[in-house]
Formats: sequence, C-alpha cells, structure tokens
Amino acid sequence: MARVTRDLVMALRGLRRTPTFAIAVLAILGLGIGMAVAMFATLQTILVRRLPVQDQDRIAVLWTYQVPTIEYSVTARDLPDIRRASRATRDVAGVVHWGSTPEPFLDGDRTVVLRTGPVTTNYFDVLGARPELGRFLRAEDAAAGAPEVMVLSYGAWQSQFGGSRSIVGRRLINPWSRQAATVVGIAPPGLDYPVGIECWWPMEQGSESQVLAVARLAPGVGIDAAREDFFSIGNRLQPGLKLTGAKAETFTTAVVGNAQPILIVLAAAVALLLTIACVNVGTLFLVRAGARTGELAVRRALGASRGDLVRQLLVESALLAAAGGVLGVVCARALLAGLVALAPTQLPRLDDLRSHSNLLGAAIGVTTIAVLLFGLLPALAATGIDVAAPLQLGVRSGTETRRRRVVRQWLVASQVALALVMLAGAGLLGRSLLTLEHLPLGYRTEHVSIGSVTINFVRYDTLDKVTRLSEQIVRRIQTIPGVTAATPMLLMPFVGPNVWRVPFQAEGQLSVDSGATPSWPVEAAGPEYFRTFSTPIVRGRAFLETDRDGAPPVVVVSESVVRRFWPGEDPIGKRIRVAPEAPASGTVAVKPDPAFDWRTVVGVVPDTRFRALRETWPMVYLPQHQFWGAWQGRFAVRSIGDLGGLAPVLAQAIHEIDPTLAIYDMRSMDDVLGGPLAEPRLVALLVAAFGGVALLLAAVGLYGVVASTVREQTREIGIRVALGATPARIRDAVVRQALVVTGAGAAGGLAAAFTATRLLRALLFGVSPADPLTLGAACFVLLAVGLLAAYLPARRATRIDPVRALRAE
Repeated sequence: MARVTRDLVMALRGLRRTPTFAIAVLAILGLGIGMAVAMFATLQTILVRRLPVQDQDRIAVLWTYQVPTIEYSVTARDLPDIRRASRATRDVAGVVHWGSTPEPFLDGDRTVVLRTGPVTTNYFDVLGARPELGRFLRAEDAAAGAPEVMVLSYGAWQSQFGGSRSIVGRRLINPWSRQAATVVGIAPPGLDYPVGIECWWPMEQGSESQVLAVARLAPGVGIDAAREDFFSIGNRLQPGLKLTGAKAETFTTAVVGNAQPILIVLAAAVALLLTIACVNVGTLFLVRAGARTGELAVRRALGASRGDLVRQLLVESALLAAAGGVLGVVCARALLAGLVALAPTQLPRLDDLRSHSNLLGAAIGVTTIAVLLFGLLPALAATGIDVAAPLQLGVRSGTETRRRRVVRQWLVASQVALALVMLAGAGLLGRSLLTLEHLPLGYRTEHVSIGSVTINFVRYDTLDKVTRLSEQIVRRIQTIPGVTAATPMLLMPFVGPNVWRVPFQAEGQLSVDSGATPSWPVEAAGPEYFRTFSTPIVRGRAFLETDRDGAPPVVVVSESVVRRFWPGEDPIGKRIRVAPEAPASGTVAVKPDPAFDWRTVVGVVPDTRFRALRETWPMVYLPQHQFWGAWQGRFAVRSIGDLGGLAPVLAQAIHEIDPTLAIYDMRSMDDVLGGPLAEPRLVALLVAAFGGVALLLAAVGLYGVVASTVREQTREIGIRVALGATPARIRDAVVRQALVVTGAGAAGGLAAAFTATRLLRALLFGVSPADPLTLGAACFVLLAVGLLAAYLPARRATRIDPVRALRAE
C-alpha cells in the first residue's frame, strides 16, 4: 500500500511539472472517450438492446406489391380473413401504412402536437408488449360509439407531460371530432413503431384504412414462408391487383429501418477517432519519455528496476486515463443530449437512449482499453534503455533516440492515414448533401409556407361543406397583404409515394391490362396550386375556377404519365380514369362513383420531387372541387416576405372565419424540406466534426514529432549552420521530413479510403464512394495542414544559434 501511495504521489508531482502535457492528454482523452462512449450507448440502445416485445425475432411486418418499390397495403377489414386463412402466423394486427403523422390535441389551455398512428386493437397483444403505466388497447375500444382512447409513447410522456403518473385518465380534446380522447396507458421505452410514433389510437372495427400487417409467426415457421403465405392470401383477396410478390421484414428491422447503416458509419468514424486519440496520446508519452531519458537512466543506476519504472509510468497513464474517463462521461452526456435534440424523427428509440444509457460502464471499458493502448507500450519502450546510453550519445543522436524517432514517425503516419479516411468520408457525405440540397425539385420553395387547420368535422360533416370551407379560407388568405398566391392541397410534401396512390387507365386501354397499370400519387389542387408552387405548365393549362362540380371532369398530369400512356402523342384532350379493378391505396374513405369518371387531360407539368426528395414520381392532379375525398385542412401560401410576420395574420384571418378553426402546423417549405434532409445533414455534420477533430489530432501529432526532432537535432543543426548551411536549406530539410511522414500516411490512408468509403454507399446520393475529386481534395487538405504543422518547428530550426548549440553540448 505504501508503494502504491508513493507511486501516486510521484506521478502527481511529475504531471504537475509538465502541465501542458497533462492538459493536452486530458483534452484528447476526454474528447475521444466521450465520443466513443456516446456512440457506444447509441449503438447499444438502438441496435443491440432488445425491443420491449416478446420474442422480437418471431414478429414480421408484411406487405404485397406489383413493383417492389411500391407497396400494396391490405385494409383493416381484411385482417380477420387473413388471420383465418394464414397457416404461417398465430395472429395478425394492422398498423396504418403511411406511418406516424403530427396531429394536434387540446390539453387544457395548450395545444399538444403528437405524431399519431392508428392501429388495430390487438396490435400490442401481437407484439407481446407490457405497458409502462396503465393499459393497452382492448377490442371494445374500437366498437361503434365507444369513447375515444389513446396510448402514449414513453418519449411523449416524458417530453410533453413531464413523466407525470397522473397522465393516465387525462382527457385530451381531438379538435377534429371535438371528442375527448382518454389516455389509458403508456408504452414502454423503445417501442418505436411506426418510427417517430408518440400516440397510438384504435381503428374502428371493419375500417377501410390501409394497413401494414404485423404478424406473430407460428411455431417453426420462418419469415420466408410467412412472406409466401401472405402473397398467396393477398392474391386471393385482391385478384384484380395482379400482385407480383410480397415483402417481409422482422419487426426489429422495421423499427431500426434506415438508422442501421447510419449508426454503423458513425460508429466506425468514432472508432477511428478514438484510435487516433490513443495513438496521439501514445506519441505524446513517447516524446515525454525521450525528454526524461536522463532521469530514467539515473533512477536505473540508483537501483530502480525496470518493473519499478514501468509501474511508475503506468500509474501516470492510469491517472490521466481516469481523469480523461471522467471528462469523457461529461462529454458523452452532452453529446447524447445534443443527439436527442438534433436527431430527426427517423432515428428510432431515442427515448430509450435518454433513459437507460449505461455511460459509466462504457467509459470504464473504453478507458481501460485506452490505458493499454497508450500507456503500456510507451512505458516498455521508454524503460528498455541501457543505463549508460544517455551518457554515450555522440555528436549525432544515438541509436535509441533514432529508434524512438522512427516509431514516433510511424505513429504519426498512422494518424495521418486514419485522418485521411475520416476526411474522405466527410467529403463524400458533404458532396452528397450538397447534391441533395441543390436537386431540381420541379417547383420553387422560397417564400412558400404550408399550414394545417383543425377542422371541426362535427360542424363540417359533409364533403360539400368541407370543400366550401377550403374555398372560403383560401379566398380570405389571398386578401392578406403580402400574399401573392394560395391554394388548398391534399398532403404535406415528402410523405412518400405510397399515400393516396391511385391506379389509372387510359381511354382505349384494354381492361385486362389495367392491373398492370402503375399506381401514381394523386394531389387535389386549387386553381392557384401551380402558381403557388411556381410549377411550370409544360403544355395546356392549369385548373380554372370553372373546374368544379357539374363541369366536365379534368385532370393535369406530369410528363412521366404522358410517356407511359401516350408516347410521342399530344396528351391534351386524352382521357384517363381510376382503374375500376383496383382500389386506391392510402385513402381513408370509400370513394363515390365520380372517382371512376373519365377525365380529360387539360395540362402537363414536369415530374416533381414532391412526394420524395431522392427521386421524381409521376403525379396526377385533380381539381379540388372535382375531388372525391375530403379536404384535411392543409393549404399552401406564397408570400413576398418571410413566414415570421405572416403567421399571426394568417391565424387571425382563419379565426375570423370560424373561431373553432386554428392553425396548428405552419412551416416554411425550407423547414419542410429539412425533414428529408435531416438525416443526411446530421450524418454529414457529425462525420465532418469527427474528421475535423481527427485532422487536428494528426496535426498536433505531426507538430510534436517535428518539434521533438528539431530539439534532439539541435547540435547537428548548429554544426550544419556553422559549416555554411543557409536558413532556407535548414527549413527545407525539416519540412521535407514532415512531408515524408505526411506523404506516407496519406498514401496509406488513400489506399484504406478506397475500401472504407464503400461502407458509405447506402448513405450517398449522386456521388461515387471512390470519387477522385473528393479523395484528391482530402489529400490536398491533409498535406496543407501537414505543412502548416511543420512550419513553426522549421522556423525555429532556422533560428538556432550554432555557438549556443555547440556550447550546450
């Protein structure tokens, strides 16, 4: 015990004599360990920790298709038939197929916006989940006339209601129906399906809502057998669709979704950064050990064994590692808080991350590994010296010094190589993000805002009343100063191509071919729709005020629809209709007969990136007053100024029409566009931050090696100056050594980047993983930083006084 105490005291004294070294090591370790611990906690929570369901690998999500990228959902009314016919599943539930959507609720005098998703009442039973508080849905909750109920997610309970246990039994007012929905339970943390969900409520019995099937597999049945079984049943239930296949994925995959490749890439980036940090700290220890050569030799000469010296150096390493681990935990907590705040809703299980991350255990594990990496090897190298060696160093540096110098150079070269891999990844993700941000959308987003109005469907209980209300609201908005155009619309942008997707057929097309007709997304638009979004009319005209009930049905189509139905022909005057053999996908109400009327094409517009950002989709536009579905309260406004000054005026104008109306979701199109860009922006930002830190660490390591080399070669440089070497030649020699180290690291890093960047393939858009421009730019940046890091030591070398250098020896 006395020996340990003595070692601790001596270690503290040694570190106090070199505060710059200690602070540098602590900063590097705190940042590296903090990032590693935060990413470990994120990976463990989202990818490793089991979901709060029973036998998660025995739950599958199923759907059918004509084209693999376009799902066909069954209706909730079909689920009992599927349950009876299926031999591959024990039970089947339904989840609304368009995912979670934001809906307003009145909680006393405040409005709470929750992302909701209707499910069948047996949904939680199929999952085998247990409520955190209260109860889940029951069959009687879906009966006609039953009181409205809801189940809140754990995250919403914590963030929106402060985790109060009195939430169970609280009544939130649904502004659409003006009915009170009672909170009956809280889901366990981590139950995040549909992704981003904050509130589940029951579908009515016999509902026509489109759903994805969530099934618990029968004993001994694999997911492939369940997919084939579901495909067979789907063909029997909907023969007119002429389905070509079915897809099935485990419930785990459905929850994690696109987050898995993102998290793997971030984990790889953090692992590289932690490695760079440990190598950097190891290099600092080697430099410090070189400066302590005389001290260690004297201690060996006075009787200290090599084990005593190794133990002493390891104690110093352990002290720094422990302090770095503490700083790492603080840093990790801050990083996790930032991740929860900045992460998009597509990143699942964030509520579980916030409540259950075992940061201390992860920090201990990472710190232990760090001690072994940067403490033991430098300690062995520093103490493996001949006692007389420091006294036998001649005019040039001795063999031990040269060996340490070569080791340090290789360590720095490895840091440079790893930093290049990080920079290449950051550059590729940055270029991919720039490509996404500058895609031609087919419409203009500047000064366009989209709002949603809560409609009292008790008062506006017919399609005609809702349509007249939409017209009244839009006309009132158009009178507001600063508004240049306004239109009702059906859906928010970027909800995906599978919502309100309808199969169409052209006049003259054989009915037998209609099942193979692709289904296209539908938009219901007012006369000002295309002017509001500045969508050009390629041919024909836009909608007119006269395109309403009683007038000939018309339609505007995008260019892909023209190429599909009338290649090389003039589409104006052609006619299309909804294919009678197949129902629309994504509708929530039974369509009346007018849906199947022949409609005359009056205009053609470009294909747009309105339903999805990464690809264009054919679109069919119907006049608002000839649309068979009910308006859901959504409108778009083009204005002269920004949304900030317009929003209060809009709210007041709508309140004047009807005090029961209220805007609950008003956003600029730039904010809406931020939704699909949230994930690539987050990944690009994090990897760029990791790359920047890696570059800084590599620069610090290179600076340390060059500076220590200059210090060790002070006598040699003094002799060369005395023999006539100019400052320029001295500077060039020092810089040349730095460039050799940097170049070697860059060459190795470039070779590694060609392989490592392939991991980014799933996250890139419009950029190759081996893009030569990006890799070349990364090399250029790295070499420039290397030159900058070598400049100060090289400049110092040119100022060495040969007389003082020789006298010092």
